Amino acid sequence: MTAVRRCCATLDETTLIIRLKQRQQAALAEVIDRYAAYVGTIVRNAIGDFMKAEDVEEVVADAFVLLWHHAERLQESSPLKPYLAAIARNQARKKLRGYDPRLNPLDDDTLVVEGAEDALAHAERKQLLEWALSQMGEADREIFIRYYYYMEKTAAIAARLGMKEATVRSRLSRGRDRLRQLLTERGARHEHSHFRPV
Repeated sequence: MTAVRRCCATLDETTLIIRLKQRQQAALAEVIDRYAAYVGTIVRNAIGDFMKAEDVEEVVADAFVLLWHHAERLQESSPLKPYLAAIARNQARKKLRGYDPRLNPLDDDTLVVEGAEDALAHAERKQLLEWALSQMGEADREIFIRYYYYMEKTAAIAARLGMKEATVRSRLSRGRDRLRQLLTERGARHEHSHFRPV
């Protein structure tokens, strides 16, 4: 039953993406209705400590405007959530830099993964990164996803997982080293010593 629901949800989202690419405003309204809370969580995690609720709402709105303006880039076979998450994270960083250039929550932890000879396409990098994450233990993978994809603070992750914050930070550090090793072994290289999800 779960597989059937997942299949139907995927088909439903595929139709939604097609409608977005056809510039149907009702499709955008449906995307906003479906994913506004998700995008809002990511943005609040990124800038909520630095800015007002109105700023968060503005960044969320900007994320959906960007989705609309770049709908032609969407791939019908790819889910919307990761794409929206990337837009939300980028818009949040942009807003923070505009507020104070010194504020960028991922500056200390951004790993730019480039393909060997810069030839790996975005989709290939994404697939490679997903494979590398799958090689991590369940707890470490959840920490990485919460920190990098949902932009949760280490204190919040520690509280949610029943760990000390120092343990979360240590796992993030060891995990970054392990990801670099796995990605290098698979033919990717990093130009900086930082991690950025793709």
